[in-house]
Amino acid sequence: MPSRRRLPSLVLIASLLLSAVCAESGAQTWSTSRDDPVLVIEVWTELDPLVADGGLRPVPREVAVERLLDEAVFILSGMIYGFRFVYVPRDPTRRVDEQFDLTPYATIVRGDPRLDVLQTWVSDDRLYARISYTVDEQQRAWYRGWRSAANASATGVGTAGFFEGPAVKHETARDAIRGAIHSHVRSLELNRPRRIEGAVLIAEGPISGIRSGHYETRLSVLLQVDEITRYGHY
Repeated sequence: MPSRRRLPSLVLIASLLLSAVCAESGAQTWSTSRDDPVLVIEVWTELDPLVADGGLRPVPREVAVERLLDEAVFILSGMIYGFRFVYVPRDPTRRVDEQFDLTPYATIVRGDPRLDVLQTWVSDDRLYARISYTVDEQQRAWYRGWRSAANASATGVGTAGFFEGPAVKHETARDAIRGAIHSHVRSLELNRPRRIEGAVLIAEGPISGIRSGHYETRLSVLLQVDEITRYGHY
């Protein structure tokens, strides 16, 4: 992949912090017009969580920003490049534990000048951020390739225990991808397979909330199943 200039990640963090202060003061959302398509997602993290996770409470703004950026980079990288996956479903009868490996094809970095903070605001003790990424020509070709192919679509809901604290919220996106793969394979296979390998791309931004004692994220994905290994007969 061609190299390009990268701004220090501290610049992005500083802009997010400053934007948060402005948003609380009633500043308007800003955007810029560009020729390349722009992906925009919305993420949030708790500032004063009900359950502490061993850190300070309320959560320092710098820590909250780090969590937002980690989640945004994971989601946007998954929307542009996608992942390879290996999934071994749990099978209690055979005493097989579930295993899920997710490996990114590539990732964007915090200092990438195409990664922008459009807006932040605080509501109900949550710090929200609307974050965009401008797709370059090479990424655009990859992005279009996924959407032009006859890939299956699926939706998954991922969860993490609310009482484990806000640091685990980011795990729900990964679990939602696993859930989408699990749901899709169940529609293909009558019996529980031994192992599934393939590729997956996040199709849309996440929808996250807190429900029934869990952090919850819903994700839609595009799937390419390359190999399904079945159990032999007893």
